[in-house]
Amino acid sequence: MAYAAYCDSFGLVPAPAMPLARSRWVVMDLTVHSRDAVWVRRALVNCEGAGILRCIPQLDEHRVRLEIRLPDSMTGEVMHRIMMCVPHGVIGPLISWNRHLQRHGLDHGL
Repeated sequence: MAYAAYCDSFGLVPAPAMPLARSRWVVMDLTVHSRDAVWVRRALVNCEGAGILRCIPQLDEHRVRLEIRLPDSMTGEVMHRIMMCVPHGVIGPLISWNRHLQRHGLDHGL
């Protein structure tokens, strides 16, 4: 027996959803001691839209380079959170999403 879920509107028409503003993505490079990478990850949990794309270990220096994707409107908040949890990290340049894709050989712009 199949179960179907449905909703009767009884003549009510739902209001149209507001169009979502498209955010522009940027990518931040961050280099931290390998044991501090978990603190960066925890700091980014509550930053909506921000996340770690890649973690590139630098084994000889016991460091990792993190590539963090975030909306360009949250750059200040993300930098503040990172500086509060890892004061000895090295923040690299902010680059656009398209430039990030080109840097990794993805010119078609997924």
